[in-house]
Amino acid sequence: MSEEKNYGSIYDLPLQNASALAPDIQKRTVYGPERFWKDYVMRHFILPPHKTIPAHVHDWDHLMFTLSGDGVVEVEEEKGGRVPYQMKTGYWTRVPGGLVHEYKNDAETPLEFFCIVPTCGDPHAKKYAMREERAKRREEEKPQ
Repeated sequence: MSEEKNYGSIYDLPLQNASALAPDIQKRTVYGPERFWKDYVMRHFILPPHKTIPAHVHDWDHLMFTLSGDGVVEVEEEKGGRVPYQMKTGYWTRVPGGLVHEYKNDAETPLEFFCIVPTCGDPHAKKYAMREERAKRREEEKPQ
């Protein structure tokens, strides 16, 4: 019988340091190279009230689903112009790769959402995947 859990509470998953994104943000990895999904990562974020994740850009898409709260991700779709994509409870949101984007929670309650990116787009998942790949290569290089 496998010791791997196939269910559980998001809130029991370990917190990961995401202070580079925003102070006080909470991040947990639900699925990724460490748990069931090699090529992608589904992260759970809680952005506190009146906090932002500053403007940044990546080559990959962000696929999001808002669990609770009322925020916005402003996406630069034209030079100098940003379009607000609503992040409300029950909303899905896609930020296309290559576009500058900034998350804002101006509400009085936390903004809680899932965000899916490729493994290369998450520093924790990328590090884990690289370690796994190195271990696999070492095992293959061992004399038989």
